[in-house]
Amino acid sequence: MLSVMEAPTVFVLIAFSSIAHASVPNFAKLYRETEDLIELSKTYHRLENNDEYFVNFDHSKKPLYFGAFDFIVVGAGTAGGIVANRLSESNFKVLLVEAGPQDPDTASVPGLNGYFFNTPLDWGYNTTEEDKICLATIDKRCIYPRGKMWGGTSSLNGNVYSRGTKWDYDAWAEKVGNTDWSYENVLPYFKKAERAMFKIDLDKSYHGFSGPQRIDLLEDTPGLTTMLLRAFKERGSIEQDYNGRNPYGVSRPQNFLDRNVRAGTAHAYIRPAANRQNLLISDNSLVTKVIIANDRAVGVEFVKKGKLYFAQASKEVILSAGAINTPQILMLSGIGPSQKLIKHGIELVKDLPVGQNLQDHIAVYPIFFRTHHTYYNLTLKEQLRLWYANRRPLTAAGGKQVISFRNLEDDTSSSPDTEYIGTGPTAIGSKIATGNRFNEEFTAAYQILNEHTDFSFQVFVLHPESKGELTLQSKDPRDYPLIDFNFFAVEKDLETLYRSIQWILEIQNTKAFRNFRAERLFVPMPGCDENYEIDSKTWWYCVLRHIGSPGFHPIGSAIMGSGPWNSVTNPELKVHGIQGLRVADASVIPVTIAGHTTAPCVMIAEKVSDLIKSEHGQ
Repeated sequence: MLSVMEAPTVFVLIAFSSIAHASVPNFAKLYRETEDLIELSKTYHRLENNDEYFVNFDHSKKPLYFGAFDFIVVGAGTAGGIVANRLSESNFKVLLVEAGPQDPDTASVPGLNGYFFNTPLDWGYNTTEEDKICLATIDKRCIYPRGKMWGGTSSLNGNVYSRGTKWDYDAWAEKVGNTDWSYENVLPYFKKAERAMFKIDLDKSYHGFSGPQRIDLLEDTPGLTTMLLRAFKERGSIEQDYNGRNPYGVSRPQNFLDRNVRAGTAHAYIRPAANRQNLLISDNSLVTKVIIANDRAVGVEFVKKGKLYFAQASKEVILSAGAINTPQILMLSGIGPSQKLIKHGIELVKDLPVGQNLQDHIAVYPIFFRTHHTYYNLTLKEQLRLWYANRRPLTAAGGKQVISFRNLEDDTSSSPDTEYIGTGPTAIGSKIATGNRFNEEFTAAYQILNEHTDFSFQVFVLHPESKGELTLQSKDPRDYPLIDFNFFAVEKDLETLYRSIQWILEIQNTKAFRNFRAERLFVPMPGCDENYEIDSKTWWYCVLRHIGSPGFHPIGSAIMGSGPWNSVTNPELKVHGIQGLRVADASVIPVTIAGHTTAPCVMIAEKVSDLIKSEHGQ
């Protein structure tokens, strides 16, 4: 075991800009913006409401008429930008409404993603106060980053391309009573969107090679990546394509990556369509409600620069605002649980279980190792120059090295229940504490980590049984929604996470680890170390409640299903009982998947776009 020591940390921050970027932004501009934001990031206070949209707002004025469109898509995020692109391929007139600005140059650089969480490009959400998780944070609330710009969360997330498994989608089909969402039926839409650029571990029959979204691998971190692959293989994992026939094993993460550039929705779908004459993008525009007349969606109201506008939709309104904002908009529009809406004085339009099935993965960075190597001890300018050459560290979001899925019962005939991601260097260090808003004690404890020598394993519980809900604070669209995932309400989830950690701890006994001379490093855990024997089960339970967090893969807040008694939309993603209104984002996903949610959102958007065009004669 290594001793505790002070470790230097280099902070690399991004710049905020509303100016759109080319595929490869100008170096001097990118460097200048990155430097400029260093000071801003030290003083920026995360938003707590939507007041910024209502500066000089006149409540007495009627909405201004914004125009008539065939389709209005709400949210230029992971799914919405794709729907707008696909619908505007035809002769339809499309309005895409986005609360944030265009994504800046720095969004091109995957390795800068964590710093967006403390900028105006993130909504600044937190969960409600927790009593079983995130206990190490300042106010016992988990941070919940969501992108507010072109591309939405696909412009600031971990950039992993991970679809989930055939068992997950077959469970969707069974849950909603519709085989159109089985794996056999959704696989073509994964392939339609993808342009696979990698060859290592590629299961060709499961990938697409001509889609708009490039998927690629990162270069290895010298020595570390291959050591981790060998260590997992010593533990019985096979090196193979987790998006292929068999998800079990270990591999290098597949990434939304166009050479060195983040290939999120903004890059792959929105920017290529932005100049079409039949597509209008209104950014910095907060949608406050869907206007419904005689059980039909006829348009939306939104606030832009302190003015209220009404935009008319002759065919459909498609909500793609994400698993947090979509249910909020539905409820503000009178669609949701009757008792909760009436409580806030909202006129009920349709009684549906909006917000009632909120779910997420549970994640934790619990185990750290120190190497006898130094990686990427470079200036910011040097790191950016490497990025221009398609080199690490900034091509990687979160310093990811390897990814592995497994089932604790070694049952490979069902969906994996655990995911491991080997991360670092550059992702490790005291920035973990500041990024999670840890309190002073935990922030001080994390100072022992060194981002140039240390690495870690991130562990996910993929199918937790705990479910939460999303509700309104009030009928005022300026108020953020209340986000309560109810993590660890079912103690089995805590036990699953504990057992997953016990499995990964054994990796330090492999020959690969011994030869690499990687040694475990214990970060002090205030409130746990002094009360329990370190590494005991009770100690681990304490640790997981303190530093465990959401996986940032929210689903289920407007689920699809068989009827209005148990769901919000039907299998065609039409809102029950309301004509001309659909939902197309992660909120419709009925059950968790063994993977991340960006790729499924892309698939959903591609699939619903075909459904819409087919219905409307295209």
